[in-house]
Amino acid sequence: MKHRNHGKQILLVASGMSPQVLTETLFALIHQENPFLPDEIHMVTTAIGRDKAVRELLHDSNGYFYQFCRDYGFASEVFQASYIHTIRDLHGHELSDIKTPEDNEAAADTITALIASLTTAPDTTLHVSLAGGRKTMSYYTGYALSLYGRRQDQLSHVLISDGYESCPDFYYPTPVTQMIVSHHGESLDASKAQVTLAKIPFVRLREDLPTRFLEGTTGFSETVRRMGKVDEPRHLEMDIQNRQVSLSGIKFDLSGRELEFAFLLMFVRNLEGDDEGFEVPRKGAAQFDISKHYLQALCELKNVEYTLQWSELKNKLTDADVQLRTLSSLENSDGTNSAMKDSFYSQRRNELLKIFRHELGSQLAECYLPQPKDGRGSYHGLNLKAGQIEIIE
Repeated sequence: MKHRNHGKQILLVASGMSPQVLTETLFALIHQENPFLPDEIHMVTTAIGRDKAVRELLHDSNGYFYQFCRDYGFASEVFQASYIHTIRDLHGHELSDIKTPEDNEAAADTITALIASLTTAPDTTLHVSLAGGRKTMSYYTGYALSLYGRRQDQLSHVLISDGYESCPDFYYPTPVTQMIVSHHGESLDASKAQVTLAKIPFVRLREDLPTRFLEGTTGFSETVRRMGKVDEPRHLEMDIQNRQVSLSGIKFDLSGRELEFAFLLMFVRNLEGDDEGFEVPRKGAAQFDISKHYLQALCELKNVEYTLQWSELKNKLTDADVQLRTLSSLENSDGTNSAMKDSFYSQRRNELLKIFRHELGSQLAECYLPQPKDGRGSYHGLNLKAGQIEIIE
């Protein structure tokens, strides 16, 4: 069976003590209307499950996986013992079973890290099968795919016709007659079995994940806890002296990002006052009012007295180590007054979004950045109330 030209296709199977879920799922995948032909097959299981899978699927040349490959012309190198991932506890010890709350947490973390790693490369497609393993394994596998899955990734459950399900001798429908014995002692023809794939829709939350979490080094519980912050009350704290910001209890050091810190401070000060927001610069039309408020915030950080005399203010801020290039980008075309351009506004906001998204995810990060006010797209302000803001002078 030749593979079509495509990005790498990966199959991940969660398995317990029934390694045949791998060959059953693979059979269904390659026989569906639009075949999914894995370039790699991975399994996540316990230590006992791994030993059983190696013994039954990969034993010498007679393992059931090798038989499947011969029967259906499939490439046997796509699955090997090194692609079987064993669930380990916090100390790195392999788990034989999943029985305790600690075991469940270890399983969740192992599965989450594995799915995160398998969805890193943008040109791959991951198909995840939930058919095997304990119910908690299926839950964690599905939830982890919901967290990390991309648009092209798929989730399924394999369905086996009556009599063949839970049959220890059944691994896949054979191309020719092969008699096996069911768990009730009945004779069955493996070639007559019906194996189908039930596709499972799932909500994709990857875009809302904190960027740092895409590295897959954060445990399942911490990932879910951080994602849940989007539903908690908002709270923004600004420590002016130390140039630190705390958003929903997560701290950010902006000591090296004074331009961005002043940008946020400008909107916080506005929230303390009339809270009407600012008319943001449009392309080709710089704005004086928002530039004035931004420079006032910058002066507050630099302990500089604000003045409307542009040349005087430039000199003061230059003496306070504000780069001349920055000030030049905040003046009008003839250099006689301040005026913020749309590029300066967008750059400050985008930089803050990138910094916040690293720890908060896109959805929660946006909650702490200026948004259009009252349906007027040209006016931006923070969608927070004064009581949700704390300033440390």
